[in-house]
Amino acid sequence: MKNRYHIIQIIPSDSGKTLSFKVNSILWKLFAILLIVIFVLGGFFIYKLSTINAIIVSSRQVQAQNELLQQKQSEYELFFSELDSISTMEKQIKNILGAFYENDSLKLSSVIDKNRFDFQPSSKNRFTAELKGYSTDGKTQNWAKVPSIIPTIGIISKNFSLEENHPGIDISAKLNEPVFATAEGKVISVLKNKDRGLHIIIDHGNEYTTSYSHLEQTYVNKGKLVKKGEAIGTVGSSGKTTGPHIHYEILKNNEPIDPELFIEE
Repeated sequence: MKNRYHIIQIIPSDSGKTLSFKVNSILWKLFAILLIVIFVLGGFFIYKLSTINAIIVSSRQVQAQNELLQQKQSEYELFFSELDSISTMEKQIKNILGAFYENDSLKLSSVIDKNRFDFQPSSKNRFTAELKGYSTDGKTQNWAKVPSIIPTIGIISKNFSLEENHPGIDISAKLNEPVFATAEGKVISVLKNKDRGLHIIIDHGNEYTTSYSHLEQTYVNKGKLVKKGEAIGTVGSSGKTTGPHIHYEILKNNEPIDPELFIEE
């Protein structure tokens, strides 16, 4: 079969000599195939280049996220370290009191009477007691009936304010922490209602009464004689509350008094 040829002519613009090239049709086809291959390989190269670029961008984003995660991890480690410190401090307080690992209210009272509450008033409480009618000579005899200790281990989250209709203090504490009678007296009420939840009222026989509201459970019944520092119940969230705490009130002749004036320093 006779070979076919293609002629390529180059004609200059100044009417000079025309150049002619004679190309075999087979070579022309090979050239066309070569161009197609180059085009395909070029497209493939561009695709791969864009893919590599996307991987690089993604890698940088991952690296930035890793750095952020490492920073967060450091913050969490610091946070947990602080929690461990708080937990250690809590355990030390419990060991000092020697009472919070014991559920027996009688043993609790014994430990607290021995190690925690010696019923010796601070200068502030002694002054307050004298103002309220307790003579200096008689304070040792009567101090057991003065509500001068904090009823549970916690943080005062709301202060006394008659203007805000809050005739006591709120003490936020862990659920089921013991609640103690703040003075010697007789339990005159153990009730549960919608607002105060489970609460106890104690008459101290000296014109003073104290009340303990939002309890989880009680250890005493109406008519029981309790000592100063005796466990009478546990911190709860009964009644209208937003979390575990007790609402604690002191009244003299049914008039509310700021409990913080009586708590020993």
